[in-house]
Amino acid sequence: MNFFYHSKVGGFQIIQLHSDTSAHPLHSIAYHADMPRSGTLGNPQPYTPFGVFAGLPFWGGGLTLLAAAPGLGKTSWLLRMIFDAASMHIPAAIGCYEHTPEELRYRLFLQTEAMTCGPHLPAPRTQVERKLANASESVLLSLNSQEDTVRGLEDTLLHDYAFPVQGPALVAVDYLNRVPVVGLTGMMSENGRSGEAAASLRELARRHGWAVIAAAALKSDSFENVEDLSALLGDERVPYEADRVLVVQRSGKVQSCDCVPLEVLTLKDRTGPTRRWPMQFWGVRFYPALESEFHLHEAMVLE
Repeated sequence: MNFFYHSKVGGFQIIQLHSDTSAHPLHSIAYHADMPRSGTLGNPQPYTPFGVFAGLPFWGGGLTLLAAAPGLGKTSWLLRMIFDAASMHIPAAIGCYEHTPEELRYRLFLQTEAMTCGPHLPAPRTQVERKLANASESVLLSLNSQEDTVRGLEDTLLHDYAFPVQGPALVAVDYLNRVPVVGLTGMMSENGRSGEAAASLRELARRHGWAVIAAAALKSDSFENVEDLSALLGDERVPYEADRVLVVQRSGKVQSCDCVPLEVLTLKDRTGPTRRWPMQFWGVRFYPALESEFHLHEAMVLE
């Protein structure tokens, strides 16, 4: 069970149209049945997800923002997505400006206990270790909010961890408002940098065909009831640059066992309809539970 992690971003390298110059280039174009058709007229679904991780589908080149009030499980949900992707042998990394790799590993261990036996029952150590081993190639990066830019993160993933130059990968950033952005007069403030950071992350996703998801902060007066994209902290570019914006809200009181009922709503989605669905946050084990897993909590309550 060896998770890769760094204390600082740096380093670099890695892995891995035809133009016609005749007088009438359009006359020379030949169409073949085996030519890729994604994004062309006649293709009803140009966005094909390369995986569904922790309940969310991801497609190459997309930027998703995940917003919530503090303590509702943003980081934990990102971690579960990374765990799921790595378990499916998809290159997966989380760059975190808030937590150390040791803290992330601890949460992953508790989450794996939750996957094994639910929110509160003891989990067999051997089963937990076996599940963790499936995601042992997850990359956990501790980032510095003064120097680890999006470009630095990109170079580290390419050259230190052999992420594909072009191909499916899942990259989580925790969180958007801490990504350092240097302007003409120096480091930009947290309130002003998020739009530029979102644009850089979107370019990163499109450049390599990776899926990028970043936690985002909400304005404090929107913690209780998020109704539109203006609730996101930062300038107007933040929601504009994102392909999808999800918000997690509490849908009921915290239970005596420290589990919290949640609701996820889509404020924006360029690839599908807006929707809302329930989740639970099993606080003791930092686990964002999907609706298909609710029975593990209900069984414990009934006992």
